[in-house]
Amino acid sequence: MKRALKYLGVGLGMVIALALAFVAYNWSMLSVFPDLPSSYEAKELCSCLFVEGRSQADCEAFIRQDVVSIDGRDFDMEGKAVTVRALWNENRAHYVSPRHGCVLD
Repeated sequence: MKRALKYLGVGLGMVIALALAFVAYNWSMLSVFPDLPSSYEAKELCSCLFVEGRSQADCEAFIRQDVVSIDGRDFDMEGKAVTVRALWNENRAHYVSPRHGCVLD
């Protein structure tokens, strides 16, 4: 029994060490992830509303994704901008021109 627990402990330690090594090696890519859902949705909503000219309800239904919950959306119709909050980050996209469309701030 002691032998089995010893092997289990060594195996668990190796799995934890490999997981930590993976995170350390890929930290530059993993640290950017929290910013992606809010920036993606802000840009897509802005383009849908102000470039394509669709309604707000249509755009929200079109952009809907279930991977990460969105904490909030703010629409500035006069300033032609969209702000989205997700994963403790907030990103804003605004309409520039017909040629350039929407850009992230």
